[in-house]
Amino acid sequence: MNYFRKLLTRPYVFYLIGVFIVIFGVWYYFRSSGKIEIETITVARAELVQEVSVTGKVKPAQSVNLGFDKGGRITRVLAKVGDRVLSGQTLVEIYNADLVSQLRETEAGLKSEEVKLEDFRNGARPLDLKIDEAKVDEARQNLADYIQDSHTKADDAIHNKVDQFFSNPRSPNPQLNFSTFSQLEADLESGRIVVENRFKVWSQSLLKINAESNMYVFSAEALENLRFIKSYLDTVAIAINALEPAPSLTQTQINGYKGDVSTARTNVNTAINNVSGAASSLKITESELSKDLAGSTKEEILIQEASVEKAKANVSNIKAQLSKTIISSPLKGVITKQDAKVGEIVTASSQVVSVISDVSFQVEANLPEADVSKVKINDSAKLTLDAYGSGVIFEAKVIAIDPAETIIEGVSTYKITLEFQKEDLRIKSGLTANIDILTEKKNGVLAVPQRAILTQNGSKIVRVERDDGRVDEVKIELGLFGSDGKVEIISGLEEGMKVIISRELN
Repeated sequence: MNYFRKLLTRPYVFYLIGVFIVIFGVWYYFRSSGKIEIETITVARAELVQEVSVTGKVKPAQSVNLGFDKGGRITRVLAKVGDRVLSGQTLVEIYNADLVSQLRETEAGLKSEEVKLEDFRNGARPLDLKIDEAKVDEARQNLADYIQDSHTKADDAIHNKVDQFFSNPRSPNPQLNFSTFSQLEADLESGRIVVENRFKVWSQSLLKINAESNMYVFSAEALENLRFIKSYLDTVAIAINALEPAPSLTQTQINGYKGDVSTARTNVNTAINNVSGAASSLKITESELSKDLAGSTKEEILIQEASVEKAKANVSNIKAQLSKTIISSPLKGVITKQDAKVGEIVTASSQVVSVISDVSFQVEANLPEADVSKVKINDSAKLTLDAYGSGVIFEAKVIAIDPAETIIEGVSTYKITLEFQKEDLRIKSGLTANIDILTEKKNGVLAVPQRAILTQNGSKIVRVERDDGRVDEVKIELGLFGSDGKVEIISGLEEGMKVIISRELN
């Protein structure tokens, strides 16, 4: 008895008795009145949306600086700073009239070869022969007339329009009446002597034209002389355009000189085109007649097909050269820089025009490796900018996903680029963007909360409560994971089933 009295005097004994009483009380309460309440959810069809959220930065729009592949004098400026332009729209041109003329020649030559090939393949009737002969006679006469006319136009250009600038222009020692650069003055005076000699030979040659003449020889001679005169007139124009008023030379006189030279150049260019066109027409008509008279063999057709391909190559070559004289916008956008001025000389590769894309800004973000398979080009997105808060939403779409990874702090990420769908003056470069990319959306699919899904032996299962109170474990197949915490059930469950999501004790 004394032993128990001594034991009760020790403090820790009372602590042990207290703990025992509490444990017994809890056990007794739940044994007598405790119940397990099962929380379930009914399987139903729902809309599932999968989104990927990332943070990015607004960056300036794409821009390009444009220049010419070859140097030359600017003749046309078709857009100014601030203008909106379309992809492929012409912005600036340098002088290319000579190439345009050559293109017409080569296109006419191609047409001639194509007509010839068609004639080789088809054959002709007697009536066609008479028609062809009449066409040849008419074409020959037209070419002869144009050759004579070209001589008249060239004669007027030199002897009436240009000779007013010289003393003794037709002599072996013509003298320029005004001062200019020494080399240019020498070129003009020596060139005038050559032009006069060409006129003498040309005039004598024209007297030999008759019904039996080879008109191609005379047209080639005419074109050679006309192009030389054209080049000479270009040099004259440079000198005249450099003139400035002086006591002995008024601005009115200078303007008159410029008008005369411009008229002379126009007339010579017209003569070149007329002779070229008439020669091509004669060639076409003679080809038609020759084919109709002789017929065509298989070998001739093959040879003519090769001639057509060669003519096409010539046309393509001139077009390629012509394209180097034109600056076209490679994208739809806005002109931000325009340094081209009509009349200026530009060098090859010098930057003349700058264009930015029509969509003013884009957003760049780094996508985690786990999400890269979910995002696709053209996926839509909604984003907010920290500067304006979460209440202001902007729409965008994914336009690029880098194929190579970017390592950030030892983690693989993939850079994606999004494009704003609407222009907004509030958007500025460098702003932080919070982006939600809609990667997939499904309507009317069976779905349950993720917390109802368990893993057992490598398989996904849920616990289903039956009408009689039994609980069964059901194996399921998962589909889309929604951003709201629900998961698509592809197989294993039916609509209306009750799935256990938790158990609670009361």
